[in-house]
Amino acid sequence: MQKGQPCSPEKAGAQPDLDLVRAELGRLLRSDHFKNSKRSQALLTYIVEETLAERSDQLKERLVGINVFGRDPDYDTSEDPVVRNAAIEVRKRLAQFYVESGKNSGARIELHPGTYIPEFLCPPESPAPAQPEPLPAAPPSRRKTGLVIVASVLILVVALIGLLIHFKVFWTSGNGQMQSTLTQAAGTATSASSPATAAGNGAVRILAGDTGHGNYVDRFGNQWLTDRYFTGGRATTDTTDFYFPPPDPELFRTMRVGAFSYDIPLKPKQVYELRLYFVEPQYRYGNKVGGDGENNRIFQVRANGRVLLNDFDIIEDEGFASTTVRAFKNIEASSDGKLHLQFVPQRGDPLVSAVELQPEIAGAIPPIRIHAAPYYYTDQAGNRWSPDNFYIGGQLFSSGNPVTGSDDPDLFSVARLGNFHYAIPVPPGHYTLTLYFAETWFHKPGQRVFNVSCNGVMLISQLDIFKQAGFAHVLKETFHGLQPNGQGKLLISFSPIVNYASVRALEVVDESH
Repeated sequence: MQKGQPCSPEKAGAQPDLDLVRAELGRLLRSDHFKNSKRSQALLTYIVEETLAERSDQLKERLVGINVFGRDPDYDTSEDPVVRNAAIEVRKRLAQFYVESGKNSGARIELHPGTYIPEFLCPPESPAPAQPEPLPAAPPSRRKTGLVIVASVLILVVALIGLLIHFKVFWTSGNGQMQSTLTQAAGTATSASSPATAAGNGAVRILAGDTGHGNYVDRFGNQWLTDRYFTGGRATTDTTDFYFPPPDPELFRTMRVGAFSYDIPLKPKQVYELRLYFVEPQYRYGNKVGGDGENNRIFQVRANGRVLLNDFDIIEDEGFASTTVRAFKNIEASSDGKLHLQFVPQRGDPLVSAVELQPEIAGAIPPIRIHAAPYYYTDQAGNRWSPDNFYIGGQLFSSGNPVTGSDDPDLFSVARLGNFHYAIPVPPGHYTLTLYFAETWFHKPGQRVFNVSCNGVMLISQLDIFKQAGFAHVLKETFHGLQPNGQGKLLISFSPIVNYASVRALEVVDESH
């Protein structure tokens, strides 16, 4: 199915259908997602009308602040982020609208991170060839009984058997043997005085607020301990229906809330990468109870007395996603053999959904290798590629054709397609990003064209995989010196120009080696 062709002057070099776009703007402004927010209505109306009037070159932060929000001509945009905050709000409301109410819109209005120029997606003039069928990818709930889990897996196996025969699936453990997450040992609660290892590689993973009786194995095969090592706070459950579901929603279903701390025993002299998982349960946009956005919950996070996050606002950090993950390097135990994490209130109650610690290697975080497929893959060099992770939007599709130009053709058997992003959490530093592509659907140049950017900076303009690599042949693009944005992410955006954007795999390597 073809979602639509971009029809803005900036993207396609042609006039948009003014009536269609303005009708969609009116529909948005009247919707429940926008009608109660004058700020969002004002910004969306202004940027759409300016773009339709071919004045998109005027859509700069300062000019928008002056013309929409009445700021003085010399106001300091670094001190007054009204335009940036309003744009974040508009992106979230647009995302919610198109997930909940706007699936059958005649046109679509999108606002990508790093720009105030909207993109208009209009209906295609003629139907495009059908895309491959999407892959089912629903993680099991950790609250199911063993029998229900086994039954669900059997059903899933039956549903996927044709796909698994079609392209070889290597769901492997670190030693290359076939392994289902259901056969992994559940493990028992660790002693408060022993290192809190939840995995054979020395990783520590704790589900905050989870007071269940058994540990959880996530869709990536990682084992998570139930909540422990905490002092203070309270356990609670978030029943969020994510408008952009994270890869494993179960990691965000529970949380510890209040003024609290964790004292986690760690291996001596071992240095870790720390990841903290957050979701806003109350103040997120669209929530019928107190859903009024930023500046309601602000807190500080400290590790062994060192401030990791200050004035931290989950809503601001999420951007247009529904969850956020923050990463930190060089974390180790204090002199007493424990990592002391403190969550300190500044406005409202702090919270966290999960705490993850992974051993670093020679002062660098382990490489992040993501395979756009719902299973692990171990390549010919012995590198283990994770199932698809950190994505926002898009869908997985099987390719239907084997690729050439790689010793690992199975790495390219599934793609993420659509208008989507990857928000990969990394600590401050410099990183090398490698993107892997292959065109296995279209047979002519110009049938799939898209842009790729990182944190608002264009990496590839008007990428045409077929034009560069031919049919079913691997295309590899590498970029050096990338740094995380203010939210600690490499936000990699894939924006369609003609048909869906597509990617097969992503690799992020710390340049600290």
